[in-house]
Amino acid sequence: AQQLNQSPQSMSIQEGEDVSMNCNSSSMLNLLLWYKQDAREGPILLIKLLKGGELARNGKLTAQFGGTKKDSLLNISASEPKDAGTYVCAGSTVLPKHLQPALKLAMSTPVTVLSQFLLS
Repeated sequence: AQQLNQSPQSMSIQEGEDVSMNCNSSSMLNLLLWYKQDAREGPILLIKLLKGGELARNGKLTAQFGGTKKDSLLNISASEPKDAGTYVCAGSTVLPKHLQPALKLAMSTPVTVLSQFLLS
């Protein structure tokens, strides 16, 4: 069975810092998706990757699909409190044409962004 793993398991960062997380699959994927879970709206699609080595951007989010199509890195630059949330990667394996691709969800990564308080 296909295994999809995400790391780190959780992180807490200071506002303004960059965030990176990884997604790794035990088998080659024909599609990799990065989502952010929103408590009110449910999962929000951030980035979709189809080609090995592909680099995709969505605002300050950048994601790259590994050349072997087995891994991906998601980076959030200059984090803000609104970037806090739970990020999930999902992947679909290459299957025979008569079967629908099975979408597999990895464990999610909760990200906490700590606001910096400026003291006068």
